[in-house]
Amino acid sequence: MGPSGCASLADDRLNFRAGSTAQAIIYPSGTDDPDDYHRLIEASWVHLRDGWYYLFFSGDNCCGPHAHYAVLVARARHATGPYETYAAATANPHAALLVANDHWRAPGNNSVVTDAAGQDWLAYHAIDVRQPTFDAIDDSEGYSRRVLLLDKLEYADGWPVVKHHSPSWQPQPGPVAQ
Repeated sequence: MGPSGCASLADDRLNFRAGSTAQAIIYPSGTDDPDDYHRLIEASWVHLRDGWYYLFFSGDNCCGPHAHYAVLVARARHATGPYETYAAATANPHAALLVANDHWRAPGNNSVVTDAAGQDWLAYHAIDVRQPTFDAIDDSEGYSRRVLLLDKLEYADGWPVVKHHSPSWQPQPGPVAQ
């Protein structure tokens, strides 16, 4: 059993330990604002760095011709929270870690990896505006062609930051490998 009776992983790391209880730690905004990425949330990833648990998650509509998706972040001193979203901390309901730009739409569904030099990187997918769908799939269903991207994470004032708050579109130095 984890802290406060919340869910804990079993030894196989695939299932929850018997007697565990799932605990919600963040909720959708519940607004009708079409620019609010927090209306639907999914694809969470927790990363511990410098005493903060960073909850990276994606918000709103990931796919199709009307995709409106972004990488969002919240932080807490304990794994089970309470979490404060970056949007709440900045008093900007539209604030996000990573949003679309002229080259990439709908960035999201992310994870964080740390390279051999201790540098954090955000791995995520986005839709290439030059080829948003697959050539071999009937586009009438709106299947998005999502490409895996990797951008460097920096930290400022206790929050993770991606340069320009949008996906890079030119070659960048990569992670350090062993």
